[in-house]
Amino acid sequence: MKQILIFLISFLYTVSTYAECSNDGLWIFPNGKTIKQNTIFIVDGYADSQEIVLGLNQKYNVYLKSGEKKIKLLVTEICFGQFYMTQAILKPETELEPDLEYVVYIDHDIINKNNNELASYKVVAEKDTQKPKLSSKPKELQKTLVEYGCGPSIHVVFSNPAEDESEIIVRTTVKNLKTGKETTYYIQPDGDKIKIGHGMCSGAFSFDENEHYEVEFSFVDTSGNLTHWVGSRIKFTKPITPTNHE
Repeated sequence: MKQILIFLISFLYTVSTYAECSNDGLWIFPNGKTIKQNTIFIVDGYADSQEIVLGLNQKYNVYLKSGEKKIKLLVTEICFGQFYMTQAILKPETELEPDLEYVVYIDHDIINKNNNELASYKVVAEKDTQKPKLSSKPKELQKTLVEYGCGPSIHVVFSNPAEDESEIIVRTTVKNLKTGKETTYYIQPDGDKIKIGHGMCSGAFSFDENEHYEVEFSFVDTSGNLTHWVGSRIKFTKPITPTNHE
């Protein structure tokens, strides 16, 4: 999976082999270099960079720029992860112009040494209005629990049955059946798998002493077309037995 990073970090949602975890980092979705005219964007902040995400369009302007043209990115949703992660869903204030190359900026003097640039995209003359299609419902595939230097990497892995002409991200809601607390976060699938949990340093979901949870998945493409979850949520238990791999 192609990642765009502001600082060199060792987080995200998969195995990390670093002895120590970084203190900050930003990541942006979509991953590809070409986008449609109605694309949305998602910015994740790790550790200290969560403060930047929470301050978007309040303390820190976030926008697209192509030459002298600027388009404000509106914050439509904030999601709070359970382990050092926060994300903002962003929608352009106006429609993107085809054939232009836009750069995503956040005005913040300590983000990086490259003019606060996050990523650049070329716009194709097309809008995406088709929702992701599902061939079946997600099913639990396996549980993983691997110990690393800073702590465990722990995941429950589900199948990803979604298909779309654009990149997909999964709006995932996990409920702790003991406390009743729900957490929602947008997760990038790992190919044909959706991993619920956290890596050694951070992640969207963390499991407490309770073993019993339930989850639902809604599938969103890069243009914000949403296929809602239908029916009962999937009940699952957290991993408790160490495994040798993710």
